[in-house]
Amino acid sequence: MDRICIGSIRTIGTLLVLPITGYISDRWGRRVALTLNAFNTGWIGLVRSFVHSYEWFLALEVMESAIGAGAYSSCFILVTELVGPKRRVAAGATISTMFALGQVVLGLIAWGVRPWRTLTQVLYAPQLLVITYFWILAESVRWLMSKGRYEEAETILKKVAKTNKTVLSEKSLEAFRATAEVEKHKEKQNEQWLPILVIKSPTILLRCIVSPIWWITNTLVYYGMNINSVNLSGNQFLNFVYVAAIEIPGFWTAILLLDRVGRKPVLICAYFLCAACQFGFAFIPDGYEGLSMALYLIGKYAIAIVMTSVYVYTAELFPTKYRHSLFAFASMVGRIGSITAPLTPAFATEVWEPFPPVLFGSFALLSGLLIFTTPETLGTKLPDTMEEAEQLSDRKTHR
Repeated sequence: MDRICIGSIRTIGTLLVLPITGYISDRWGRRVALTLNAFNTGWIGLVRSFVHSYEWFLALEVMESAIGAGAYSSCFILVTELVGPKRRVAAGATISTMFALGQVVLGLIAWGVRPWRTLTQVLYAPQLLVITYFWILAESVRWLMSKGRYEEAETILKKVAKTNKTVLSEKSLEAFRATAEVEKHKEKQNEQWLPILVIKSPTILLRCIVSPIWWITNTLVYYGMNINSVNLSGNQFLNFVYVAAIEIPGFWTAILLLDRVGRKPVLICAYFLCAACQFGFAFIPDGYEGLSMALYLIGKYAIAIVMTSVYVYTAELFPTKYRHSLFAFASMVGRIGSITAPLTPAFATEVWEPFPPVLFGSFALLSGLLIFTTPETLGTKLPDTMEEAEQLSDRKTHR
């Protein structure tokens, strides 16, 4: 029960970090949010490895997640805004693949390094090096433009052009400056408190209602399957590695399909496939361990497709100026799923053995149905304003 308590309490910290990180990111930049979160994770994790009090251990778990768990979303938003539609999905899948490889490495290291203090130190010490990213990474051009910092944005664009062995013409630069000035004037005229803007727009409000449900499903199923994998028959470390590794083909299935058939068909089919596997796993008779493992892995493969797709899709539904804040809101509410996930093994023993997969399947089915309520974003330019975000279903402007 202590392990369950730690897992759920740690996730509560992410309810705090996501809106805080979203605010920092939208106010001071994606790069600042990324480096700050990653560095905080490193030093707090190292401190935790030396404590001898359970209460302090719990406190540091919450503190780490509260001021350090926003690194992934910061990285994803930064990368999404640095690439165009043709590279957006590939960039997202690459980030997700690195995440899965990290889990595989984690499982193997944990298999070899059993003392938890030593394991914690081995895992967290390299995080301190991420502080150098502040000087290595370029800031998001879209974010710089939304803040009126056009000279910095122009400098980065020139560096990108030089790296790509091309030259930005003076005509292109003049058009860039003219567009930036128009957007600056428009945003100043319409500046309002974000919750008011959302409430005044039924289209954006609907997205702010349904997208958190997708995220609850994602975190519940994704982390729930990771946690429950150690209870499958066989070596618990290898089971964890298998369940993590199967994500990688899922991520790259997303990259193959998202730009070909669209975001919505991929998400709907992946959610429904995940639901079918969960229900099948729940009610398969004893004695079919091989089939059970196959259904488990296919279900994880399906939710991996969803994880990559929903990151890309959610980011594309909201405007640049408020993208990280609204993205963080959906992800923050979604942490209800990751808070619940560590409790699911107890549900299996105390409530009903098939309860976890039935719960996972039910949420996956609901989320697949809710995808029908939002627009397709394949081939659209990332919206920069609320008006552009509202008109996504009518726009197919490539960039």
